[in-house]
Amino acid sequence: MNHTRLSSASTLLLKPLSNSHLSWKMQFQTLFIGYDLLGFIDGSKPCPPATLIQDNTTRPNPSYVLWIRQDQLILNALIGSISPTIIPFIAQATTSRQAWTILANTYAKPSRGRIKQIKNQLKNTTKGSLGVTEFMQAIKTQADDLALLGAPIDDEEITDKILDGLGDDYKELVRAVQARDTSITFEELHDKLLNFEASLQTLPPAPHQFPTTANPTYRVSNKNWRSSQPQGTTTTN
Repeated sequence: MNHTRLSSASTLLLKPLSNSHLSWKMQFQTLFIGYDLLGFIDGSKPCPPATLIQDNTTRPNPSYVLWIRQDQLILNALIGSISPTIIPFIAQATTSRQAWTILANTYAKPSRGRIKQIKNQLKNTTKGSLGVTEFMQAIKTQADDLALLGAPIDDEEITDKILDGLGDDYKELVRAVQARDTSITFEELHDKLLNFEASLQTLPPAPHQFPTTANPTYRVSNKNWRSSQPQGTTTTN
């Protein structure tokens, strides 16, 4: 196989901490299946013996050398696809399977603390300055992680979370979606939000208006006039 291509492809994959371990895992698995390398990480293609005995003579095993080279290239690809802050977690791994297992246990192992952490992230995720697609991907990623950890949320909850996090600019669309008799799919909602986002970007900026009584010149001159008046005195008997 083309080892350089594998290494290059791995740099395009999502990082476990920057996004979802589920997405990262799925992309790597499809890459490994395509290159017939899945056996290196699932254990179905174990390391062959380092030596062979032929005619009572011990000789190096060429298959062992090739396996080690391939496995180290896969390990390098895994290391290159994760955040620098995660690398210490797999620093002791000597094979790609060991690194893969550590990452799975760290980011995909169901735990009450991990589930609570993701739920808090989901609760606090709002659109803010994010684009529609980026915002919805963040919500979907967190929902996928919860499903992976055995704490799935249904499609209606995902939709409600998206609508709650959109902000005032999208109130009109939110009301329209909430008034529907039938539920809306994630894809349909994404499409409607993209169209609405585009319409918002074409609106002219609102003119800056001052209240009719707001006259900066008057306020300054009036303030100067008051400060120029003599101060009253208090007489005590």
